[in-house]
Amino acid sequence: MKKKKRKLFAEIADLHRGAGEIPRCPYFGSCGGCLFQDIPYQGQLLLKRDYLNGIFDGLLSVDEVRPSGPYCYRNRMDMVTAFGKMGLRKPGSYKHVVDIESCAIMQERSNDLMKQVRPLIAGVEDYDYLVHSGYLRYVVFRQAAFTGQCMVNFVVAADDGRIDAVASETARMADSVSVILSAGLADLSFGPVLRDVKAGCIAEEFDGVRFRIAPNSFFQSNSAVALSMYRRIRECVKGRVLDLYSGVGAISLFVAPAAETVTGVEEVSEAVSMAGHNRDDNGRENVSFVCADVRAYLKEAAPECDTLILDPPRSGMHPKVIKRINEMRPERIIYMSCNPAAFRLELDSLEGYRVEFFEAYDMFPQTPHVETLALLERK
Repeated sequence: MKKKKRKLFAEIADLHRGAGEIPRCPYFGSCGGCLFQDIPYQGQLLLKRDYLNGIFDGLLSVDEVRPSGPYCYRNRMDMVTAFGKMGLRKPGSYKHVVDIESCAIMQERSNDLMKQVRPLIAGVEDYDYLVHSGYLRYVVFRQAAFTGQCMVNFVVAADDGRIDAVASETARMADSVSVILSAGLADLSFGPVLRDVKAGCIAEEFDGVRFRIAPNSFFQSNSAVALSMYRRIRECVKGRVLDLYSGVGAISLFVAPAAETVTGVEEVSEAVSMAGHNRDDNGRENVSFVCADVRAYLKEAAPECDTLILDPPRSGMHPKVIKRINEMRPERIIYMSCNPAAFRLELDSLEGYRVEFFEAYDMFPQTPHVETLALLERK
């Protein structure tokens, strides 16, 4: 599927190149973080529209992709530390890392922090992920767009304290600093938190709703676009709401004033704990959270609901989850997807629903990714 997507995007993208767009980033072409900086932004929106119309041909038509600020939007960047470098891998080349001093899609304060952290880790052993040897695997930079708060996480292969002096120095500059363990062979930038050197979370705020974000918490990468989508979701909510894959409770808490009750379901315990804090911080008494695998939860104890909100991982939903949703037959389904191809396949499996609206948002400018939002009404 990924190869087909890359090939399709490459064919469409070639139609929009040649307008003399000068990439803002000096690493463009060698770094795999961005693929479209040589295409004018309006052209990027058109190629994503064409891509979506190709996927949904015969089912629905996409007139536009709602824009974002094309640069300085990204909330999180995971910088790999390997081979004496800190940066991102070359496109299509897992073995090579591009040393990056600044990133055009990162927010300004995160970029400043990266420049300050770079000399601090110069004397720390990095990690050779090809032979699985070494110590510092990643430095993760996160920034909340609306509060400006920044987090830095150091991901290490062993708990021996070598990063502690660097982490303490970084804590003078960042709002939250944590050390995370990733000791296995898998190339992961998350894992158990060994220690919070400072705070252990940052806060983001959407229209007065405040969210705590922990080191391993998922949160949308583009706050401005996420806020637009959450406002749209809230317009569609009615009655009893079941929010699957609820993370730190961002959607659940944002839509709560429009709902009778909201139940959020999430399998990551750290996220559920943070969601509980977020509920209490915002005084959302009609919201509750359950720590459970979505498939197991729906099989054992799914409550009746009028509105079902879905924001699954990129891989989409398990077929048995879809089967259970068909049995539940909620009045409406609000589906937020970062993988339109997976959503297209799942539409065929959701029985007895019509697409009331389908919208596309450019959550990830300069990349092939596009976020979609659909309202499905029961026939």
